[in-house]
Amino acid sequence: MARLKISLLGPFQATLDGEPVVGFDSDKVRALLAYLTVEADQPHSRDKLAGLLWSEWPDRDARKNLRYALSNLRQVIGDREATPSSLRISRQTIQFDDTSDAWIDAITFNRLLKTPKPTVQALGEAADLYRGEFLEGFFANSVPFEEWMLLKREQFRRQALATLRRLAAIHKERGEYSRALPYAWRQVELEPWQEQAHRQLVRLLALNDQRGAALAQYEACRKALAEELDVEPAQETTRLYEQIRDGTLEVGQPGEPEAGEGMGSLTPQIAEAALSPPAPAQRPSAGWRTPGRRLIIAGGVLLLLAIATMEAIALFGAKSGLFAAVSPETPSPSPLAEPPDGKTLHPCEGITHPQICVHETLTDRDTQVTQDLEFEMIGRLSWSPDGKQIVFNAGPMFVTTPQEAQKLYIIDADGSDLRQITSDNASDVEPVWSPDGQWIAFNRDGELWIVRPDGSEAQVLFGEAGKPCVGDLMWSPDGQQIAFVGNGCTPTSAPEEIWVIDRDGTNSRVVYSLAPQPKSAEVLWSDDGQKILCIHGYEGGETQFLLVDASGAGEPSTLDRAPYWWHPTFWPQWGHSNRE
Repeated sequence: MARLKISLLGPFQATLDGEPVVGFDSDKVRALLAYLTVEADQPHSRDKLAGLLWSEWPDRDARKNLRYALSNLRQVIGDREATPSSLRISRQTIQFDDTSDAWIDAITFNRLLKTPKPTVQALGEAADLYRGEFLEGFFANSVPFEEWMLLKREQFRRQALATLRRLAAIHKERGEYSRALPYAWRQVELEPWQEQAHRQLVRLLALNDQRGAALAQYEACRKALAEELDVEPAQETTRLYEQIRDGTLEVGQPGEPEAGEGMGSLTPQIAEAALSPPAPAQRPSAGWRTPGRRLIIAGGVLLLLAIATMEAIALFGAKSGLFAAVSPETPSPSPLAEPPDGKTLHPCEGITHPQICVHETLTDRDTQVTQDLEFEMIGRLSWSPDGKQIVFNAGPMFVTTPQEAQKLYIIDADGSDLRQITSDNASDVEPVWSPDGQWIAFNRDGELWIVRPDGSEAQVLFGEAGKPCVGDLMWSPDGQQIAFVGNGCTPTSAPEEIWVIDRDGTNSRVVYSLAPQPKSAEVLWSDDGQKILCIHGYEGGETQFLLVDASGAGEPSTLDRAPYWWHPTFWPQWGHSNRE
């Protein structure tokens, strides 16, 4: 039995040998413990921790406060006497040892859901651990810590909701409607404005011979949507209600997915980290980025802006965002150049299921162009050259089989005519449209592939055994070359090199080697096609903009920022001379 138990999913609780831990000098000490346990995968510098909790203090005083807090923490959790110690402490860093004799609900929650094929029992145990919001009611009087806490809170919330939805779907598929209902009810309790959860609950009530309760739940759904979001139920929800009311609802076979639950609902989409996309299933790629986040708590009650630091490189704090995109009163800091007149793409959130938003850079306004996409995650989006279509990768957060991996989709710019263009048992991500509109390049399990927009003629350009995996990629403005980040083919590999390959798959070559290796990297072409800009980030939030000759000749130079129109999420893309 673990001597030290810490519960963070819900109100903060800590016990030592079965007795409540007392003696914390302040909530800052509790905050330090919470941060170290949740971020136990790496050591943290003392300066970083001091800045996290005492950002408003002078550096010297902040470090002194950290020493006092650490001493108090070690005393109250019995770390000085514990063998082995729960904390790994050096003169420079502090790290919580997640292999020590301590039990933390957040770590256990993640471990249960990280299992390649989580069992129903594991999913149920994870759902039981989620007692409430991460650090519910906690306040540490520190803006950086509060921002981190809010992002983690939303991450755990999304994981819990996906787990509950999965459990309800599994039991429904088995015909175990009474066992599915508690999980459906819990979703509605956590997010009363989430229509999909209401729809799942209404269906389960009807299938469990509770027709009156199902009809009443539809009314509750309608009222919640009106009060929280000022919208009416979707046609799919209303159609379900009418079928139940008229007695025409057909009971599907236990193994069949329900109409309207969406392709994401029946997969075990429990994210390891809801704030960043997962690596491909077989050959992971480098260059995954977690950009700045804009967070909206539905119902218009509370708007919180949480900006990450290094991650602002990924398109002005919006690209691949996890929460509903809004026009912030204070624009997020960005290393990108001042925007010209044009449009950018980013995922906007329908709380649980992201939608596609178009951002007018000149007016700083967002327009949501899709309404009912039901993917758990939307990755990179790329405009077609004429601005009439959008390609993107999407799928479940958590993948257990190749069939469930992310695929590529194309949709018209007005949000209509969604169609899937890849379907092989592989992870297809990072799609980028060629400048002539004839091809889409993408990353398939760490290999570089291209495919026609209609899904035909898919072919691999780079991906032989012994060669690096492909990370971020980008077409040259003339469409004759593709640049990409190369990295080792393990989940923890860092970006290593910048590669260029000809459109026909020949003449692949390294044009620059990254040293020291950054944590993340992406490549963009200059609008004349002569230079490649590598935007790479290091631990601690440092971001560098390195301009490399596309031929590999000469010495690289640096930029302070990157033009918007170099990126595929901006339309038009290729400089002022070619802009419509």
